[in-house]
Amino acid sequence: MSDVLRRMKLAFNPFEPTATGAPLRTPLAPPAQLEREVRELLNTLHGGLGVKTFVVVGEYGSGKTCLLQWLHQTVFREMGVKSFLFHDPGVHFYRLADTLLRTVGRKNFAKFIWELAHSHVTSPHQGNLFSRGFEAFNLSVGRHSYRKATETNIVANLQKAILQTAITSEDEVANCLARIVTQTVTKPYFQYKDFLPRSATTVVAESQEPSYFGALIRTIAHGEGADAVAFLIDEFEEIGLQKRLTQRAAHEYLATLRRLIGLVQDDKTDFWLVLSMTPDAYDKTFSLDEGLHDRLQNKITIESLDNKDARDLMLRRLIDARSDSATYDLFPFPRDLLTRTNSPFPPSIYSNPRQLVRICSVAIAQAAPDTIIPFTDSYLTDIAERLGNIQRRGKS
Repeated sequence: MSDVLRRMKLAFNPFEPTATGAPLRTPLAPPAQLEREVRELLNTLHGGLGVKTFVVVGEYGSGKTCLLQWLHQTVFREMGVKSFLFHDPGVHFYRLADTLLRTVGRKNFAKFIWELAHSHVTSPHQGNLFSRGFEAFNLSVGRHSYRKATETNIVANLQKAILQTAITSEDEVANCLARIVTQTVTKPYFQYKDFLPRSATTVVAESQEPSYFGALIRTIAHGEGADAVAFLIDEFEEIGLQKRLTQRAAHEYLATLRRLIGLVQDDKTDFWLVLSMTPDAYDKTFSLDEGLHDRLQNKITIESLDNKDARDLMLRRLIDARSDSATYDLFPFPRDLLTRTNSPFPPSIYSNPRQLVRICSVAIAQAAPDTIIPFTDSYLTDIAERLGNIQRRGKS
């Protein structure tokens, strides 16, 4: 620990330097009122028959990403839901499948299918092959001595077994899943071209994408021992930047959104969908397709922080970084930093979590041995002004 940090009663700088990720050590938690609102909505959706989807709406830097991370790391785990967090996945449906399967891992996913299907194999010639366990099966089908005809028969038998499970009732989807299992040794990783529509090597045909995706979700839920699967899709707000969205991209975006909502409405698939958008993106989505309004009516709006919320955010991080158990309030920041009318942190600064965290991080990181502690107004004002100039140039 440096002498400067010791003077600040801190073991480390508790404010993340980029101000865009999760806290360095402090457990994620939204402001108390926002947490109550989110949990109430989740309880309502979980206990009802409605569509299990909602949109988190907030300005840039308001805390949308942290809220999704909290849902992912804490809340959905408490609910027995296996969640997947996607950052800026793009507008194409197949990119989600690509990211999902890379996250799970091809071998893990193949094992999930195997565990569901292998007991349904009825072939007298291959029963022994399917009865020796997943690893033994992998070694057997991975041998070069197997002829193409034998491989085809193995796929066919596994396909029939998959159709006996609750994964899918469609032959083409079952065949795709069977090939994922039998090719795991020779092709241990998914490739981008596997999910490129109309490609000769595609895993699944474009027309089968929704059915295939439903089968993926049901397989993962069973393999993970989860009651359901949730997708949390962050930064779908690029839709709000009209100049960046071509007509074709808008079409792909809306098609992906409809397909995801269709999965939520599928009675055979217990699936949650949480999206984050800016207010502009939320409004733009409905201007492109008014029919989506009723299907995305559940909305959580992240309001600007008040001084109590801002104080709680700072205090949680500071307490976590204390080198002893004593209480030092907001030290090394002035005790009344967020309440004075002439404060260097007016509402325009502390109302935005990303901006507040970034300034606090820099204030601690740039403190020198001769810096006055608690920090003076002039020290904090200088940092706030310099960071404000950087932000304005970046947005111009």
